Amino acid sequence: MRYYICILVLLSFVLSGCEKEINLEHMRPDPKLVLNCLAVQGDTLSVELSRTWFYADNKVNDIFVSGADVKLYVNDVFRESLVETAVKYENPDMDAVLYKSPSYMPMAGDRIRLVASRKGFKEVEAVTEVPRPCCVSNFELQQESVRDTSEGWNNTYIHLSQQNTVCFTLHDEPGEDNYYLIYFRRGHAWGKKDSLRYSWFSFTPDYGSEPVFAVQNSALDQIFGYDGVGGYNGLAFSDELFDGKSYQFKIPWKISLSYTSDTDYTPYKYRCYLYSVSRSYYNYMKTMNDLYESGFVGDLAEIGFAEPVRIYSNVEGGTGILGGGCLEFREFTSD
Repeated sequence: MRYYICILVLLSFVLSGCEKEINLEHMRPDPKLVLNCLAVQGDTLSVELSRTWFYADNKVNDIFVSGADVKLYVNDVFRESLVETAVKYENPDMDAVLYKSPSYMPMAGDRIRLVASRKGFKEVEAVTEVPRPCCVSNFELQQESVRDTSEGWNNTYIHLSQQNTVCFTLHDEPGEDNYYLIYFRRGHAWGKKDSLRYSWFSFTPDYGSEPVFAVQNSALDQIFGYDGVGGYNGLAFSDELFDGKSYQFKIPWKISLSYTSDTDYTPYKYRCYLYSVSRSYYNYMKTMNDLYESGFVGDLAEIGFAEPVRIYSNVEGGTGILGGGCLEFREFTSD
């Protein structure tokens, strides 16, 4: 017993500490403009302009910047000043400010330059090009469904187990580096049968089973059991493994659910978004994946035992990203 008491006393000394408040105000930097924009072919150009905030600030509500002058240049020719527009974000719930073009829609091959200025901030500038669209064929959803039943509490329960696989062939242009982004959303039906509406949510399929994505895992990830690949908010990849060739992707996921026989069951819908993106946006999304959805090395970085991830930015004078993209979109109805 005395041995354990000695151990507890020793641990109390080792684990005890003192608290000291440190004033970080002398380290507060001047705020910078944050410019974020993905210029997608065929969509009206929209720019989000905000500001940086200091780590020690407890609650920040006014990060969006209004009253700025945002100039748009297309192929080195001034096009227009963007129009400030108030918007409401649902998740997270906040009021925001966007700067939109009244008429310009990016086209493949366009060179876009944005210059933003506002009193109290250094002027920022960013340049990107809009890539050509993806060349895709044989886009389909394959499904294998198994339904079992069981009885209970005056009702019959139906148990659905479903294997889903999105398949498509991506034809890569030879003689150049090409970059892509993919992500998925699932639609949940609600409302009456004759007036159904869908709420859409991101989800992560089993990217790790696809060799193009699996190479993103490091040796340490495999050793310590980090066998998954992130991508909840989109997964960026290059043509490194299939440069100039046609490559068939197979991206699977499983679902299991139950419902009663008297339930008006409505299957999920799925959406697949496949972008060709500029190199700048690829670099940005790769670092975002590394930061928020990385494996073992990323976890070490979070606790200070590895080099922290530095988010890529091509915005001079501030931070953020200006990228270009072309979207290939498919919607599938489940069984």
